[in-house]
Amino acid sequence: MPDESSLLRQPRLAAAVPPKLLLVAQSYWPEPAGSAPMMTDLATAFAAAGCDTTVLTARPNYPGNQVYDGYADGARDSTTVDGVRIERLTTIPPAGGGMKARLLHEGVLHAGFASALAKGRVGRHDAVLSLCPSILSVALADRFTAPGGRHVAIVHDIQSGLAGALGMGGKAAVKAIRALERTALNRADAIVVLSDPMRAVLRELGVTRPITVIPPHVDADAVHPLPRPDQPPTALYSGAFARKQGLEQLLDMARHLAALMPEARVLLRGQGGLEEELKAQAAAMALTNLQFSPLAPKDRLNEALAEGDVHLVPQRPEGAAFAMPGKAVTILASGRPFVATCLPGSALSALEAEIGAFLCTPPDEPLALAQAVARLLKDRALATAMGRRGRAWVEGNATRAVALDRYATLLTQPSHGE
Repeated sequence: MPDESSLLRQPRLAAAVPPKLLLVAQSYWPEPAGSAPMMTDLATAFAAAGCDTTVLTARPNYPGNQVYDGYADGARDSTTVDGVRIERLTTIPPAGGGMKARLLHEGVLHAGFASALAKGRVGRHDAVLSLCPSILSVALADRFTAPGGRHVAIVHDIQSGLAGALGMGGKAAVKAIRALERTALNRADAIVVLSDPMRAVLRELGVTRPITVIPPHVDADAVHPLPRPDQPPTALYSGAFARKQGLEQLLDMARHLAALMPEARVLLRGQGGLEEELKAQAAAMALTNLQFSPLAPKDRLNEALAEGDVHLVPQRPEGAAFAMPGKAVTILASGRPFVATCLPGSALSALEAEIGAFLCTPPDEPLALAQAVARLLKDRALATAMGRRGRAWVEGNATRAVALDRYATLLTQPSHGE
């Protein structure tokens, strides 16, 4: 649960905030990974600025694909936390992560959203923020927007692109998702994406509405540089164990790193659908330098980030244009460098060239990944300099205050092109 001091850290917004705001998002607190932390930041900040804020969301289930203890019976479906009214609906978590499981999960949840509107549990609002995934949230948010109101759709994942790139569903399913994305997004008043490549993909998809790029943001007061703990040199991955991350690259990387730097360890911290598969593969490979641990609780996030001398941001190359890893900005805020796997022209590749705070290696080349990790683990001066550059970039471009001012402007003023 967000602590009471979190309200004291909410920034003052220079832009006017709407009197009332509805956020429609399938992910929200207390989920620790994915889109939930950012949506929680948005909601609590608007509430602290005097906006009557409501969140319509699912019973928490990510990334473990199981409804959290204490939520399954519906007793906590209507609560208020940090001044935000939270209305939760039932869902069937997508165990296994396949297309059919995801469709069932999203279909049941959004049928509940529609019922909440029809029954008056949540009414129409003059200001609405929706989040994709799921594109169904964006489609339904239009119905929650009062006549003359403003609906801003935030696109974290372009689902048709990810589905096609990762081989989820057939061509007909991808075509259907693409058509729904085009229709739903063109009914929004404004769209927010996390990177220029994502904007280009939406334009190719046929989205004509104004699109603004707002990179992932972070609470730079809660996440800040800490001294290095007394520990072996550590490369850390923290987040969901999901297909789009390309986590299998890290197992081969750990094998190469053991030869390059025997004293180093690789720590994989997280949970998700691939957890048991990854653990079985690591055991079969006899990776003695590799450890698994659960995600750290929110009140230990900053200390947990400090455990990584170098962080790991793997991506599947096929999906890099359709999503932007929010964890990258959180790592930069912690004053640590990271090594990412990405292709030239991707959002991370462009950011590397801009700020010089991390390294990029080609996807599916674990030796190159291990060499980059070893370089930063051995050269503390280089890693420290990169960490400082990353922190400085966050303070100027990706703090909660910077991002929330831009969201407030989009919700209260008409957009004029891109």
